[in-house]
Formats: sequence, C-alpha cells, structure tokens
Amino acid sequence: MVNDVNGVNGSGGGGPGRGSMIVLAAPPRETKRRRSDVFDDLDPAHQSTAQPMLAGRRCFVTVGATASFRALLDEVSTPEFLRCLADHGFTVLEAQCGPDLAAFQDRVASLTELGRHGVEIRCFDYTGDLVSHIEACRGEANVRRAGCVISHGGTGTVGEVLSVGAALIVVANPTLMDNHQLELAETLEEENRAVQGHLGNLTAAIERIAERIRQGTLDALPPYSPPPFPVPAADRVTLFDWIVLTCYPDELEAQERLGNLAVAPAVAAANNNNNINDLDNISFLRLD
Repeated sequence: MVNDVNGVNGSGGGGPGRGSMIVLAAPPRETKRRRSDVFDDLDPAHQSTAQPMLAGRRCFVTVGATASFRALLDEVSTPEFLRCLADHGFTVLEAQCGPDLAAFQDRVASLTELGRHGVEIRCFDYTGDLVSHIEACRGEANVRRAGCVISHGGTGTVGEVLSVGAALIVVANPTLMDNHQLELAETLEEENRAVQGHLGNLTAAIERIAERIRQGTLDALPPYSPPPFPVPAADRVTLFDWIVLTCYPDELEAQERLGNLAVAPAVAAANNNNNINDLDNISFLRLD
C-alpha cells in the first residue's frame, strides 16, 4: 500500500484508508522488451549518451468522485489494453476508481503475470491532489516521458488536465442522464484538444494519443508552472464559459436574448436623451 501520492512507502498493517494507493501488480524484474512502433526511443541504442535514461510512460485513469464508471475500469484492466500500453512504452497504469475500487482490485487480482504485460498497476478510491497525478503524465525534457490521462467527461477534471498540458483521452460515461459528457468529449475532439475514447475500443485511443505525443513533441515540454492565483482579469475565461460557447449554442443564444431584453429600456432612454456616455456603458454590459 502506498500512503503518499508519488512514493512507494509501506504501511504497518490494517486495510487501506480513504485516498491511499495500492500497488496491485508490480512488473517482474526481467521482462521481454516489447515492440514500440512509435516510441522506439525506449531502446538504449536509440538514446544519446548525453541524455538521462527516463522511466516508462504513465497512464492515469480517473472516473471522478461521484458516479460509478465500471465499464471504463473493466476495459483498462484487460490483457488486451495492458498489452497496448506496453507496446507504446507505458510501464505504469494508475486508476482512481471512486466507488468501484474493490471491483477493480478483484479484476486485477485475476490477471496472470503474462496478462499484465509488465505493466505495474496502482489504484485508489479518491484523492485530494488530482493535479499531482495528472502532472506525472505530463512530459518534461530530460525528466520524464509523456504519458496520458484517460478521464470521464467531467468538466472539472477535463479543465485540470488541459491546464496542466498532459495528453488527454476523454471517455463519456453513458450511464449519466442528459449525457453532456458525450457533447464535451465530441467538442474536445473537434477542437483538437483531446482524443475521444470509445468504450469497447480504447486501444484505438491509445494508438492515436501515442501519435499525438510524437507529433506534438510532448516528451520535451518545459517544466510545468501552475497558473497564477488569483487569475488576472484578462484571463478569466473559464472552462464553463468555453463549454457554453462551443457545446450549448442554444443556451448562449438564450442568455444573449435575456441580456438584450434587460438593457433594452436603458438603451431607449439613452437614445431619447442622446446620452453617448450612457450608450457606451450599456454596450459594455451586452453579451458579445
């Protein structure tokens, strides 16, 4: 059991507490080198002697803090998915399981050593420090290779991943009502901000994210700098604002209509009085 986010510290007895991490499957000491069509730089022969040897890539799966997402957790714990990870240089799968932690543990326990394909599997239920797990998947020059985050379509989690700059796969939870997660996943795909993952074929999403990592040189990013707080006024365009603009045009139109109705009497009064200053102030309040 791991008590801290990034360490591998043991614990002296007792079951895992809320938020504690469990290492379910460590890779064998010697594993056969896997094919890596995109990331052959894992082979020491392809690395410059001046560059440090970096650890393998990390895949972090997060389902959020409220709803169950068993379908996603079940698929990422299959031998086929783990083999796909290994083939692309991933050595660690970390899963935030929410209410399905026990079920995920049981599935991983049933995997054979061969079925794990040398991937170390870690899991926990909840965390108060999501950003550190996301940041561990962000590539940084001479520090770590880029991995990826596989996330449900929750706006909070998606916003965290985008702000950190880690490669992102968004998988909508189909069990939720009014599946806004699907709309968000589709929009992120269209905007080239993320890869939309589809249940039943997540290996295809890993293939695509691997290509994006290569094309975007995400292994060589500069160090991550957290955004300033408080956020400068000029930069206060939130993820919610962006979702409204891109995913819900009907809602945006309704808000604009309400805003125009609200200022209409003031506009009429200003026109009657020929007060240019009043008109300028009113136009500033409009939803452009």
